[in-house]
Amino acid sequence: MNTGAGIVGGLVVGAIIGYGAASLKGGGKFEDITLFELDGTKYKEADLPADIRSNLYDIRAEAFDRQNALINQFALQFGLAKDKDKNVKADSIPAFDVLVETPAPTDQEIMQVYEANKARLPENTPMDQVKPEIERYLKTQKLTDAVRAKNQEFVAKKRFVLLAPEPTSPKVNLVLDGYGARGPAGSPNVVVEVADYLCPNCQAVAPEVESTYKELGDKFRFFAVPFSLQPAGLSGTLARGAFCARQQGDDAFWKYHEKTFATAKEKGWKLSDPDSKDFVVALAAEAGIDQAKMDACVNSPEAANFVKNTNDNMRKSGVTGTPSFFMNNRRMSLANKSFKDVVKATVQPTSH
Repeated sequence: MNTGAGIVGGLVVGAIIGYGAASLKGGGKFEDITLFELDGTKYKEADLPADIRSNLYDIRAEAFDRQNALINQFALQFGLAKDKDKNVKADSIPAFDVLVETPAPTDQEIMQVYEANKARLPENTPMDQVKPEIERYLKTQKLTDAVRAKNQEFVAKKRFVLLAPEPTSPKVNLVLDGYGARGPAGSPNVVVEVADYLCPNCQAVAPEVESTYKELGDKFRFFAVPFSLQPAGLSGTLARGAFCARQQGDDAFWKYHEKTFATAKEKGWKLSDPDSKDFVVALAAEAGIDQAKMDACVNSPEAANFVKNTNDNMRKSGVTGTPSFFMNNRRMSLANKSFKDVVKATVQPTSH
């Protein structure tokens, strides 16, 4: 029987399958649970600061993913066992290496692995000496591939569906005055992106964010918050530039915003790069924004205060890294999901 961690040949099978959804036993809300008592006063989660509540959510979300990985693994294992014996009981399921047939490693495959790793072995190590270890490695690899394929097959056929409720991120109060916005004012759906122009993950998701807005922009109001991970370097310069572009209107901000993401990725700018006003002025010229106004603004106290206040406020709201996305004042979880899919599933219907 193998209904535990699913270890086969040193391999945790749950890691193959991937993570999917922790829940509160018996229903209810985490915010209603009394967490601790101090000097005779009891405190619930709702009494805690936003950043602490956000960290608690991260812990629960990670536990949720690990929980679903284990459930997913067991459901797959149980399903494969039922395919072989429809009367099999949940407490007597064979191991994956019994349920999934895999071909034995060939001598050619063993030799290929040996030759590829020969330089890492002690000099003059004969192949026969390491052959059993190579065979175990190849068997595990073949089993890994076969289990992954079976899982994809089960998902495609919708043979099992993970039903555990996902933890809800805590509600925060994001102050969005002064940030670039687009989309219908007054929309019941508000999406906020907190991003650093030099963050590789932010650059990678930028095209998807843009395409999502083009497709669904009539259904939500979208705010972009320039967050600097390194305020003293180029990261801070570009965030100050975003503030200055916004002073020339939302249209100017979005031109600067899109141009900066694209240029930073194209030129390979890094978080370690030093402060440089010239880059911002050049970006303004390329985006068709008034260069003189940008040049006069980018090193102003107002621009510097904007970066500091943004960082302070976002951190208090639970932002610990970029990109961070919020939907209606709750942080969006993108674990194993795309930004577009989460927005599609979350936006409330509008009145038009």
